[in-house]
Amino acid sequence: THFSGPVISGPRAGERGALNTRGAWGLAVLAQTAVLTQNSTNNVSATFTVPKHSQILDFLVDNIVLWDSAATAAITIGTAAGGAQYFTSTSVKTGSRLAVTPTTPQLTAMADTGTNQSVVATVTVSGATTAGQTRVTMRYVQTTQWDTN
Repeated sequence: THFSGPVISGPRAGERGALNTRGAWGLAVLAQTAVLTQNSTNNVSATFTVPKHSQILDFLVDNIVLWDSAATAAITIGTAAGGAQYFTSTSVKTGSRLAVTPTTPQLTAMADTGTNQSVVATVTVSGATTAGQTRVTMRYVQTTQWDTN
């Protein structure tokens, strides 16, 4: 089934026993997942597309295979490749699920994506890389402001 517009749950106004206020409604939490796989000495990106004015709740960043680049390998998540508007550069050479601790400016950016509809996860490598795979899951809410500029 395909929906267009935010998925809202709760009683409809006028239904028997329904509360006739929006306070009884809730918006569905949505998720998108991408897997970033090493590509020698090249940076790897995946782009998620979200509706305008979405609220990003969080990111789950799981190393499936640790990256073995000769120097560094780090993931960022932002509005373009290499951007860090949502997730600060964090090594993907160690650890399984990476700890995500957004800064205050990142939380502000995540609260409302505005008219931006691209969220890009990028692993930037330095040095030859023969292994590495990271799964990124973004959880977000399409708000009722999705069709405004």
